[in-house]
Order: sequence, then structure tokens, then C-alpha cells
Amino acid sequence: MNFIQDISTVAIALNIFFKHSIAGNERVINQPPLDTIISSLGLEKWIRQGGLEGPELQKFLENYLRLHTRLHHPGYLGHQCAPPHYSASFAAMINSFTNNVASVYEMGPASAAIEFFLINWMLEYVGWPKMPMKLDERNSFDYGGGAFINGGSIANLTALAVARSKVFPNIWKKGHPSHLALILPSECHYSLTKAAGVLGFGSESLYFTDTDEKGAIVPDRLPFLMKKIKSEGEHPMALVANACSTSVGVYDPLDEIADFCEQNHLWMHVDGAHGASALLSEKHSQKLKGISRADSLVWDAHKLLQTPSVCAALLVKNHQHLDAGLHVGTKASYLFHEKDQPGFDSLAWTLETTKPGLGEKLFFVLGALGEKGLVDYIDSRYEITSMAYNYLMSQPDFECPVMPQSNILCFKYMASDELQLTLRKRLLEIGEFYLTSTLFKGSRYLRLVFMSTETSLSHVKRLVESIREIAKELK
Repeated sequence: MNFIQDISTVAIALNIFFKHSIAGNERVINQPPLDTIISSLGLEKWIRQGGLEGPELQKFLENYLRLHTRLHHPGYLGHQCAPPHYSASFAAMINSFTNNVASVYEMGPASAAIEFFLINWMLEYVGWPKMPMKLDERNSFDYGGGAFINGGSIANLTALAVARSKVFPNIWKKGHPSHLALILPSECHYSLTKAAGVLGFGSESLYFTDTDEKGAIVPDRLPFLMKKIKSEGEHPMALVANACSTSVGVYDPLDEIADFCEQNHLWMHVDGAHGASALLSEKHSQKLKGISRADSLVWDAHKLLQTPSVCAALLVKNHQHLDAGLHVGTKASYLFHEKDQPGFDSLAWTLETTKPGLGEKLFFVLGALGEKGLVDYIDSRYEITSMAYNYLMSQPDFECPVMPQSNILCFKYMASDELQLTLRKRLLEIGEFYLTSTLFKGSRYLRLVFMSTETSLSHVKRLVESIREIAKELK
């Protein structure tokens, strides 16, 4: 085995993959049948006999990477996953090789220190007090807290578990109380309804807010919803707001929602998995006005901070809620005992115990680009989305339901809902563009998420031409 040679082989293969991707001269997406991929890669052979190194590794990578979806491709307009900066791969390789655990300080001091530092960096942008580094200061004043978590879905689940513990401190002893309700945006991410079910909320305990024509929460309607909840004998625990929504990328009015939550003693959680990164931008941070009044926030670096999946952060205004939020039942004496502690163990603040150094991936991106580099990326993706909206709205056979507030844009060709899915299916078969589809206000739309730095307005115009060509073929 030649470690240096094999690393070089991987680096060369990835460089070729990247160059072909940004040039746009390969398919953005390629989806052979599952059995075809398994057979063409010779997976059975490799797991039985090994030897995937040297020249064999090079041949394998050529076939393997050819089957990857190309997120750096200008035609990648699909899901909310970042085309990552290459520097983040250094962190992934280092952490995978050293196998340090960031949630236990003695198992990964450098990894844990980076995560601690970056949580404070995020807390500062939200407007919450940073965690003190010195042990003797950690009980002296109120400050924020947080941890990196394996994805926004688990982070949302954790946030709601923490909120439940705040409202019902005896939850871990007495169990889930009856008549407990949760208020969710009508346009919430599916992970929130899933998390609610995991936490013991029945579907009848979930109440969905009224929304305006953009899909944003209407604060003036919240008192009526609260009256309805109480009239049905339910006890509302928390309200969740979007920053921004997954379907059309619209921000809820956080300041007004915070007023309502404070008046009604509700925990306010903000699902900022995608849109919280706008906090870095002078141009767009006002879209999160009022965020510092929330109690918790989920913020995914693997969406708009050019960091690979997954790298999500759960942040709270008051660290004490995290301290009490996740109960450790049977004591793990090998972890929890008196010991020298020059750092900080975050494992009591997460559902996970063994957790890789997620923050390292974000740090290496920041280390390469700096804050300004990430701000430029965010601003440019929001700007191209606005340009695409203006162009589509100028076309007589296209329509958009909402003026975009982020880098997410929905549109429809002509009027038929059925046609939108047919168009998407054909576009994926051709492989020049990769886009998704969503339902909004009961209608089916095609959906673009501008993630690749290579995507320009000329590509949007080419997409429009392709859709018209396909529509003619279908007649």
C-alpha cells in the first residue's frame, strides 16, 4: 500500500472531475439503474478480494466519479446542497484519517476547539452572548450555546426536545404530557413534522399558521390560532418560524413573531437551515431582523457556506436550556466523571455521542476564503436568482408565484401542473440541467436553487429554450 501515491491518484481524479464539472461539458446528472451501477463498478469483486489501490484505484475512480451528480456544474439547479470549496475536503480527509471525536475534548482537542470557536462566531452574528473559554466563567453569567450536529433534521429534533424540557422540566421523569401542542409554519420543512412525531406529538397536536401570498406567516393571524388551540384544550409549547422556507425561499417576519411569542410565553425556534447564512451579508441580513429574540436557531453551513454535507449548527440564546434539555439516563461512567478538563465536552448538548469534527469543514472554507469570500458567494447567488426571476417574468409563457428573497426560485411553464413534472423528467434524461419541483399553494412548480458559482443568466435562458423545445416535442 502506497498512501502518498493513492492520495495523489484521488486528488488528480477529483481535479479532472471538478474541471469537467465547471466547464459544463459533462452531464450534470446521470442515473443508470441501481443494478447497472453495482455491476459496472465491480462492487462484489472489490469487497471479496480487496486490492483497490494503485492503477486499480485509478480505473475505479474514473468510472465511479462519472456516475456522480455534478454540483459545481452550471446546470446544477437542484437541491440545497453546496458545491463545496475544495479546501473543505482537507478537513474531511484529516478527520476521517485521525478519527478524532469532536464531542469529547480529550478525544479531539483540536476538533473540539475549532467547533467551540465557530459556534461563538455564529452566536455573534445572531446577536447572542458568546460562550466563555475559561471554566471558572461558565457559571458567572448568561450566554449562548450550541453544537455542530449531523444535519438540520437532527438539529430541529434536538431544538424541539430542548424546548419541551424548558416548558416541562419534569419531562424526562414524568414522560410526555397530554394536550401538548406545537405551532408550525404551513410551509415548514418535513423534518419538523417528523421530529414532532418522534417526540410524541400526534398529528392532531400540530397547528399550522396562516400564510400570505408568499407563504410567510401572518403575525396578525396568530392570536386567532392561539385562541383555537386553547379552546381545544391544548397547551402550545413552541412556535417555529422559517428563515427561509424550503419551497420558495421566503423569510418569515421574525420580529413580529417574536412579539407574539413573548406575549404568550412560547419558545421561538427558527429553522434557518438554509437562509440563516444571510446574517453574514450587509445586503440581506435585514431579512432576519428579530432573530436575536428567538430562543433557538438551526443554521446549516452545508447549504450557503460552501461547506460539504453535513455541517449543521444548533444555537440557543441561553446555554442553560441546552444543559437541561437532553437528559442522560443511565450514567455513562466512562464519559461522565471527575477529570481534568482543559476544554469543553459538547456531547451533553447533542443526541449524538461519537461525532466527527463537523466544524473543521467550515473552518477550512473560512480559512481559505475568509468571511468576505463567503459573503460574495451569498450575495452573488441571491443576485442571480433575482435576475432569473425578472427574466422569467418577462417571458409570456412563464410565470413565478413569488418574488424570490433568497437563492430559491419557483416557476411554471404555461399552466398545466402535470406538464411541469413531465418537463422535469425530460430535462433530467437529457442531463444538461438538474432542477427539482415543489407544490406551493396547491399548484405544481419547477424549482431552481442557485448554488453553483458557474451558473449565470445565460444558463437560465438556455434552460428556457430547452423547456420550449421539449414542450414542442410533447405536442
